[in-house]
Amino acid sequence: MTRENNAGYIGLPMVLGNKNKKIAGLQQKLEEYEAELRLLRLSDTTGTMAESRNDSLLILRKVLELNGIGYWIRPADVGQFWLSPAAKEIMGIPGEEVTWDSFRNTILPEDRAVFEKTIADILQSGKSAELELKIARIEGDGREFRLIVMQIAPLGATNGSAADGRILGTVRDISRQDKIKRDLIRGREKAEDAGKLKNTLLANISHEIRTPMNSIIGFSELLNIGNLPYERRHEYVKTIKNQGIYILKMIDDLIELTRMETGRITIRKSPCNVDALLHELVTIFDQYKKTQNKDFLEIRINAGSKTGLVIFTDSGRLQQLMTNLIHNAIKFTEKGWIEIGYRPTPDQKIEFYVKDTGIGLSRDLQKNIFSPFAEDETQGVKQERSGLGLTISRNLIRLLGGKIWVESELGLGSTFYFTIPHEEVPDSYNTLAPEEESGIPSFTWKDKVILVAEDDEVNFRFLEVLLQDTGAQILHATNGIQAVELCKSISKIDLVLMDLKMPDMDGIEATRQIRSFNRKVPIIAQTAFVLDSELQNCLEAGCDDHITKPIDIKEFLQKVDKYLKDR
Repeated sequence: MTRENNAGYIGLPMVLGNKNKKIAGLQQKLEEYEAELRLLRLSDTTGTMAESRNDSLLILRKVLELNGIGYWIRPADVGQFWLSPAAKEIMGIPGEEVTWDSFRNTILPEDRAVFEKTIADILQSGKSAELELKIARIEGDGREFRLIVMQIAPLGATNGSAADGRILGTVRDISRQDKIKRDLIRGREKAEDAGKLKNTLLANISHEIRTPMNSIIGFSELLNIGNLPYERRHEYVKTIKNQGIYILKMIDDLIELTRMETGRITIRKSPCNVDALLHELVTIFDQYKKTQNKDFLEIRINAGSKTGLVIFTDSGRLQQLMTNLIHNAIKFTEKGWIEIGYRPTPDQKIEFYVKDTGIGLSRDLQKNIFSPFAEDETQGVKQERSGLGLTISRNLIRLLGGKIWVESELGLGSTFYFTIPHEEVPDSYNTLAPEEESGIPSFTWKDKVILVAEDDEVNFRFLEVLLQDTGAQILHATNGIQAVELCKSISKIDLVLMDLKMPDMDGIEATRQIRSFNRKVPIIAQTAFVLDSELQNCLEAGCDDHITKPIDIKEFLQKVDKYLKDR
């Protein structure tokens, strides 16, 4: 064998050996990659991805619970029905084992049929639905009714195909939201009603004030006509006075109604002789009916007691109630009589009544007669009960613990009834003493100096006339600044009559400044304000007392005398 042959023979096995080694290395690498791939596949199916899916379900469940949403699943086999803990809480279903029937029966019967029909439609059509349902939860010995919203969707349905019998639903309690919604609706309705009432009230008040003002202005103009007989002048003056009193009463009624609406009315009970009160009212209204040109009306009493019934109540409010009803009866009675009376009832109440032979009330008007400015048009005839007296009476009777109603027939008169509790007078109260009757007293204050702080010239002139016969010296300040300066410069001032509403400086501030250097001089506030808050401001500023406009002459003179006695 030649050298060349030997060399070729030896080189061939070396080349083949190297290739086998590389192939073996590649096979080993391939096996390693396949092992890693199998590990990755294993971890994907049993580890990371599965945990990720479980975490997602847990997060979704927590989100639903945090938002107050429960869910339920009903497989094709309804025996395997399942509710989440939140759904059990919302539906009020206790225990671990929950059946489809117990869930369905929680829904109130009026909504249950709709729920069952929806389930049937979902199974047939594969479409979702949302319902508002009422449920009854068991709470202790009773039941609590709630409103829920339920969203229901089929499982196993695609593109509107029928479901395979499985259903998923969510449930959320919306009782609180529904209550808020209803409260908002009621609040809006009340606000709208209040707005309508305000507009109606203002329109009627405008009408009620303009009517008497027309008489006041008209008769004032007539008084300027020369050579009027005395009787005619007297008639005109009386008309102007009566119309002014009517306007004042309306303003007082408005203030009274405002006090009632804000809860500022208080009841002060004391012994009240009912028979004496009724006789006093008859005396007052016998004079009043003459001013209304109705002297022909007889006002009579039908008392339920022979000895004089004394009860424990707010006598001022009781008199106000009877006054409103009698005033109303006189206004709408053109012939016949008016009867007032009372009787004890078996249920420990006193039933009062005011009966008239007036125009009567239609059935429609009887329904809203206690509303402000109630009126009605029936049978082509307009009926009205102008004013706020009956509305105030209704509210007062409620405060006294009673009720009011009316019986009437159109053209045959009306009878207004009201009841109040029959309370016996406590032993701590003494026997009632009769009130002393007296006219307007006269006083002599020759050595006294009275400062009148009043910016209105007419009102000052009225006070000046009232005081001119007493002999007192009168000083006049037209604003608060002048009142303060006069009190500083004149030491001999025995009394200050302080109007509260004045230009430059009002009466409250003037009183404060006077009190900074003079603590002794009595100061009586003159005010048209009658709200408790305004009167309290007077006292806090340093006023000793107050007199309300329009001024009652007797009360005014007695109050001034009270403070001048100590000077």
